[in-house]
Amino acid sequence: MVLNLLPAAAPEREGNAVELLVGGEQLFPRALDAIEQARHAVRIETYIFANDSIGEAFCEAMCRAAARGVNVRLVLDGFGGQEGVRTWVPTLQQHGVHVRVFRPEGVLFKLNPKRLRRMHRKIIAVDHDIAFVGGINLIDDLNHEGERDELLKATERARQKREPIWGASGGMREQAMTVNTDLLDQQSLGPRYDFAVQLKGPVVQDVWHNMEWLWLQIGPGGRVTDTFSSAWWKERVEQLQEAMARQRATPKPKAAGKVKVQLAVRDNFRLRRRIERAYLQAIGNAQRSIILSNAYFLPDRKMRKALLAARARGVHVQLLLQGRVEYRFQHYATQSLYSSLLAVGVDIYEYLPSFLHAKVAVVDSNWATVGSSNLDPLSCLFAREANVIVYNREFASALREELQKSIQTDSREIQAHEHAQRPLKERVFSWLCYKLMLLAVFLGGFGSRY
Repeated sequence: MVLNLLPAAAPEREGNAVELLVGGEQLFPRALDAIEQARHAVRIETYIFANDSIGEAFCEAMCRAAARGVNVRLVLDGFGGQEGVRTWVPTLQQHGVHVRVFRPEGVLFKLNPKRLRRMHRKIIAVDHDIAFVGGINLIDDLNHEGERDELLKATERARQKREPIWGASGGMREQAMTVNTDLLDQQSLGPRYDFAVQLKGPVVQDVWHNMEWLWLQIGPGGRVTDTFSSAWWKERVEQLQEAMARQRATPKPKAAGKVKVQLAVRDNFRLRRRIERAYLQAIGNAQRSIILSNAYFLPDRKMRKALLAARARGVHVQLLLQGRVEYRFQHYATQSLYSSLLAVGVDIYEYLPSFLHAKVAVVDSNWATVGSSNLDPLSCLFAREANVIVYNREFASALREELQKSIQTDSREIQAHEHAQRPLKERVFSWLCYKLMLLAVFLGGFGSRY
């Protein structure tokens, strides 16, 4: 009975209007204006809710909406959103905003695998009329406080005296841990590079349905059911039935444009690999070009094989990846994959002006995706994610042009011969990071995938 209530994979929806938004500079004013204009309901899901000017603006907007009688709900991740839990949640609740924290962190650190299961979606929906989906958290694009420690470590590595070490050729050479010394100062960092889409039309109904489903999954104390054995879950079945009845009674959104769009979510139930399969299908059908930009790029075996097979067919494959050392372990684990990709002619670029946070791709001329899902074990195996797939030549062209601009003006190309000649110490460290990642995935029971 309950299985029949679970959201199935959303279909492709015709008749939508879709607009690409680059960074919070373009997203936040539109989202805040939509909340100010809300008449009935506001729904927000976010991983980070920062204590900065953007966090304050959204807190105030939600409070004002609730004061007007608008039903406002916020789902905030218990790990990524700890700052928001401390700073904004008490105020929101005092003003009538309904808040549920997805798996809140306790006072004591516990080695519990469920701590890896995070709510990583970034969605804002208003009045069944408009939705914003992407990878942009509620944080100022210039707020890099969370990355300060790694920036300081990178600066220190750059300032250290260089010691001679054994190089790949067997001779002595100078240590050269790759660090962009001219871009390490936090004050020189540009805005975080990320994307979202503004949606209007029938696809908004799918967004609301999935947000309702996630809201009901969160039980007392922020516990989240991944099965149907929880006693409190039985109480939610009736609520879900009522919610679906209300949704059926709600007039379906009218066509707002001519774009075909599909919502793809990962939910730990039926849709565990929905986003990955969308990528694999698009890459497998690619005939001319693939441009993929991902903040944390550690794809599984199937994804790597798909990219290599695309190159074998003559498809031009470009990867725009993180140039900054945001998480050192993950950064160098990713670099261990470069050799096999470069060997078959995949073009790899690292973004330099700031932290790349994008999770987007363009395949050929009429397939594009924007969302929250990275291509790494944490996103693909554990986190709840949401991507939008757009089947439209104009949208794909706009996203491709933006990525190409960043490749040409803001990135460095990784050359195969230079990558192969990295210092032995760096190559060994990269190899160890990757192998430790594989070990962690294996211990988690997913070794066969990677």
